[in-house]
Amino acid sequence: MDYKLPENTTMIADTARRYLKDNYSFDTYIAQLNESNHLEAIRWQSMNDLGWFGLPFAESVGGYGGSLLDVCAIVQELGAALCLDPFVDLIVSPGKLLEYANTPASLALLDRIIAGEERVACGLYDRHAGYHVLNPSLRLNGKRLSGRKHVVSDGGVADTVLVSAMSGDELVIVALPFDACGVERYRLLDGSRAASLTIDDVPINEDMILCCGNAARRAVSAWFDYLCTLDCARMFGACREVFQSTMEYARMRKQFGAAIGSFQVIQHYLVDIFIDLQQLESMLLMVSVKGESECNSERIRATSAAKAYYASQAVGIAQQGIQIHGGVGVTEELNIGHYFRLITHASLSNGNREHHITRFCQAGGE
Repeated sequence: MDYKLPENTTMIADTARRYLKDNYSFDTYIAQLNESNHLEAIRWQSMNDLGWFGLPFAESVGGYGGSLLDVCAIVQELGAALCLDPFVDLIVSPGKLLEYANTPASLALLDRIIAGEERVACGLYDRHAGYHVLNPSLRLNGKRLSGRKHVVSDGGVADTVLVSAMSGDELVIVALPFDACGVERYRLLDGSRAASLTIDDVPINEDMILCCGNAARRAVSAWFDYLCTLDCARMFGACREVFQSTMEYARMRKQFGAAIGSFQVIQHYLVDIFIDLQQLESMLLMVSVKGESECNSERIRATSAAKAYYASQAVGIAQQGIQIHGGVGVTEELNIGHYFRLITHASLSNGNREHHITRFCQAGGE
């Protein structure tokens, strides 16, 4: 089946590819790895000028009405370029949570994100809660918030963090200033910047509570599936570049007087990668369509199936790429090892393979 992307999606992908080719090289990535601040002002403004800040959100909330397929087109190009600019961490992730919450307070904050006036991160993972975002250990006791949040991806620059907590038996989403928390910053496996937050009896007022109860649970669940889909898009972009780099290396690298690409075993490896890449693309198209489904069980089964498949096959492609490169594949000077780290990180973020297999099996019908 020859599935053609909508013309608008193709234009978005082409624009993203050209922008990154002109503005983000491998040398830029290497330099950015050691910086604690991953928000570069000129590139950040360029993304805003391209309309990326408003693209993921519905027109009814002040966005440009882009689909998940459109956002995936951008994110896969970011993955292909190894781009560490925190577009997903500071725009898409918090913005979609606020859009799904759909309260006056959340939409007011979303307006500031779209306008580029606020740097907001999501802190929905607790240190001891694993991937279970609907059951945080953070507690709101009366008007005081206490607990710890882990792996808050923010590019090292967020001003505000959206945290989930339990107030009795209800899930609540709270907008918290970063400076109200104890902050420990670090670099993740893919090179991006994150923080762990210690929240010690912080006072909370009504204006800081954005959403609660079943509405908060629905918002967090939809947010989780959206982010899982973007993980797949990022891995696909990286896998695409692993295949191209490996093909080029096999044509150039010589052993016993011949290019290693002429060896039958290498050809078999490359064919396997190509087949896996085609299957990953089909899975990404499926989840890009179903990842925003209003049917809860359909959305969960689609995103968990895709993420579980990617966590196996995408990592396998990266491993095969390194195998063909040999020892040089794990050096810092070559991009293949960096793609391997990106793919491995994305395969574990927002749920690993085992978590999503279990989640797929437990998803009920509606």
